[in-house]
Amino acid sequence: MKNVINYSDKTYEIYNYFSTSLLNEAEIVVLPDINPGKAPLPTGSVVVFDVKNNAEEFLKYTVSDIGCGMFLAKSSLKQSDFDEQGWDNIARTIKAHKGKLGDLGSGNHFLDAMVDTKTDELYFLCHTGSRDESKKIQELVNKEEYKEFHDLYAHTRAWASDNRNTIIKFLEKEFGPLETIVHNDHNHYEIIDNKLIIRKGAVKVLPGEKTVIPSHMTGEAIVVSATNNISKTFNSLSHGTGRVMSRSDAKNVSFDFDKDLREKIYIPKMIKNESLRTESPFVYRDIDTVIELLDDLIEVESRLRPIAYIGQL
Repeated sequence: MKNVINYSDKTYEIYNYFSTSLLNEAEIVVLPDINPGKAPLPTGSVVVFDVKNNAEEFLKYTVSDIGCGMFLAKSSLKQSDFDEQGWDNIARTIKAHKGKLGDLGSGNHFLDAMVDTKTDELYFLCHTGSRDESKKIQELVNKEEYKEFHDLYAHTRAWASDNRNTIIKFLEKEFGPLETIVHNDHNHYEIIDNKLIIRKGAVKVLPGEKTVIPSHMTGEAIVVSATNNISKTFNSLSHGTGRVMSRSDAKNVSFDFDKDLREKIYIPKMIKNESLRTESPFVYRDIDTVIELLDDLIEVESRLRPIAYIGQL
């Protein structure tokens, strides 16, 4: 497949995810979590254009949920120190910040409490973005003056980062000081050596740097570091495992949330079962399949098991 670097286990289907013009003009990296959606580019892809003075014509591909990303923070506590009441307090605090800094958002955004499978140390993993903030920038794509676009894009990306840092402060109030292990975003662009690199659902990592790949509500997240081979993907890695079922299809699947979900992880009672259906464990791929596909790009550092969840507030 010309111009396509494929790290997924899909082949011909990926042509349906990209326009013919993109396949002709750009270098494309396809990661294991590749999924089409409403955004101009499918999640789990990296698109690279050769540009000199014409970068602006491709900016329309960059405006989906700008700066959406994750942090992984480590506590000095163990699983036995985890406090369900404190977790409930965080859920209430986040809900009260809807539309402001500290907003978790909806969809596949979440906050997990996790434990290292070997050391029992407590971690917190958060995925959230800037969807409402990103909407403000879409109308600037076709304007002739692009300084305003670039300035607002940078502001929006910074807002998303500040949003995650605010949630870290909420956690520290309940669980004490935290050490940030990973904090990166997976919806952004950069211009390097006349190449416009657009990452949609893909994180930037340099050789030796760490990132985290989560799976689903009851599945493990894997902390990995990038190998020198990461240059093959323009220093890009998956941000998750990817969906195997659409949200509309997930609404029709029978699932016992109280037995199969709430007995495995703690979820505040204020989060209703029905709101969790489109993010149920069965709608996402297995983590080990994805890790195997990325084998030459990563070294596995540790595995984290979820014990509590907040989302769909």
